[in-house]
Amino acid sequence: MRLDPNSTNLPKRADLPAIPDAPKNAAWLWGNDDEHGRLNLLTPERIAKAANTVKLGHIVPLNLPLDVPGPAMFGREDFEHKVKKLAPGAYDEVFTCNPQSGTQWDGFRHFADPDTQKFYNGLTSEEIDEEGKVTTRCGAQAWAQTGIAGRAVLLDVYGWSHQNKKEYDPHTSHPISVEDLQACARDQGVTFETGDILLVRCGWVAKYGTLDAAGRQVLADKKTLPEHTYAGLEQSAAMIDFLHDNYFAAAVADNPMLEMWPPKSFSTKDYCLHAFLLPMWGMPIGELWDLEALAEKCNATGRYSFFLTSSPDYVHGSVGSHPNALAIF
Repeated sequence: MRLDPNSTNLPKRADLPAIPDAPKNAAWLWGNDDEHGRLNLLTPERIAKAANTVKLGHIVPLNLPLDVPGPAMFGREDFEHKVKKLAPGAYDEVFTCNPQSGTQWDGFRHFADPDTQKFYNGLTSEEIDEEGKVTTRCGAQAWAQTGIAGRAVLLDVYGWSHQNKKEYDPHTSHPISVEDLQACARDQGVTFETGDILLVRCGWVAKYGTLDAAGRQVLADKKTLPEHTYAGLEQSAAMIDFLHDNYFAAAVADNPMLEMWPPKSFSTKDYCLHAFLLPMWGMPIGELWDLEALAEKCNATGRYSFFLTSSPDYVHGSVGSHPNALAIF
C-alpha cells in the first residue's frame, strides 16, 4: 500500500487499514521499501511553500553543544574531543560521541514495537544484527541522503504556562496535555498544516542551564530509565490521536524523551509515544533540542512558524543522528 503524500484525504487513526503481517496500529502506508515514514509529507511543494515564508533572513540554530548534557545521562558515553597537531600551523581533530547523548533525532532503528519486536516497516532485530554485515534498511542515512526541510511550528508550553499561572518543574513527571497544546497554539496564533514539524518547549533545557556541576552530576548518576522524571507530552489516547491525525512530519522537544517520563510502560496499551511514533508511524522524534533562543525569536517577532532545515549525519545503518537543525525566519 502506498499513499500519495500530497493527498488532502489522509486516513485518521481510527480509520487506518489493517496491514498484513504488521502490528495493530501500524501506519506503514508509504510503500514496502520506504525508509522515510512521515518525512514523506515534506514534499517539494510543501518545502517550496515553507521556504517562501523566509522574510527576515534570520537564522536560529537549534543544537546544544556536543558536550551537553555533560556528564552524559542514562549511562551513555560522554563526548570526547582531541585536537591533534600535525605540524607547525596545522591541526586535525578527533571526536567520539554517542549521538543519543545530546541533541538528536531518534531514528527508526532506535525503538521497536514492544509487543511484536518489529521496527518501522517490518524491520527486525535479526536484520540489524546480521553477522558480518553493515545493514542499512531503515537507517537514518536515508534521511541524510535527502535532507529534512519544511514548515515548523513552536509551541512554547513552558513560556505559556508561566504566563497563565500554570507553572511546573520541567524536571518532574508533569504531563503536558492535548488541551495544553491546543490552548498554547491558540494564544500564539498557531495553526497546523499537514507535514508540519512540531516543536514543543517543555523547559527542560532552561532548567538544566541553571544547574551547577553537582546538579548535573546528580542527573548523570541516574543510570536507569525509571530513575528519571521529566515533564513532557502525556501518554493518552487523545495525545496519540492529536499527533497522528494532524499528520506532523516529526515531533521534537527540548527534553530527553519528548513524552512525560517515566511512562507507565513502553507498550501501546499504555500509550507510550515512542511505541507509536517510531515503529508504528515512522515519525522521527527529536530530543534535547535547544529551543531557548528560538522561543525568544518567536516572542520578539510574534511568529511561531518558520522554515526548518536539518542535515542528519550520513552514517550507513545509523540508529539516530545529530539533527544539525536551523530555524530560518
